[in-house]
Amino acid sequence: MERYFFKDPLVLAVVFNEYEKAKELLESGAYNDSVFSDIGMDKYFGIPIPIQYISRCWEICLGHDFREPFNQTTRANYEKAKKILSLFKEKKGIDAIEIPFSKIHSALWAREDESDEEILEGKKSDFISNGAREIDLELNVAVKRMDFKAAKELLKNGANPCYKHCADCGDDLLDLCGGACGYQATCQAGNLIESPDYFRDSIDYDEIGSIFRWAANEAMYVLLDSYRKTNEAAH
Repeated sequence: MERYFFKDPLVLAVVFNEYEKAKELLESGAYNDSVFSDIGMDKYFGIPIPIQYISRCWEICLGHDFREPFNQTTRANYEKAKKILSLFKEKKGIDAIEIPFSKIHSALWAREDESDEEILEGKKSDFISNGAREIDLELNVAVKRMDFKAAKELLKNGANPCYKHCADCGDDLLDLCGGACGYQATCQAGNLIESPDYFRDSIDYDEIGSIFRWAANEAMYVLLDSYRKTNEAAH
């Protein structure tokens, strides 16, 4: 695919959490309204990506404490992302943003066309015969597909949020998502907020995709960890 760089001023303001710039553009009317339906490159992402998804992703990614000095950067960007979301609500009537991560290619561990067996790297029946529970195998698949609805239902029904799949080199599901979050924060998406001037002219589909990867894994980690804590408290 030919590399495409995003140049829209409002898109860049949202990517870099530049609240004052976003406010100026929205109040002056000097913006392209179509970005609230799709910022472009939907063939890469799999579905149209409205600009408000990006701010919601940043809110998900940055809404907790990090180690200093990175924590100072994340806290400032978190507050700006929230202000931009409030601006979207005030100026565009956009509220309660739910991102369909399972349909966004860059957020997934598994391709959309991969079967359960391909994701598990083997037949479900073979894993069950070796002691795995079907519900845990199904949770593993749901996590790889970022299917939050299925994952939540499976967790409610007793799936193990710390399930360790034998084909995954020893990482459990929390390790998988947590490791991805750590990588994005330190090596990829986090660089966008640490060095915005360096990336300003090179925001392409990979950079935008990294924000969605971080947010999807962050949200899935939070979901899994909430059930881990509940399970530990019960015992």
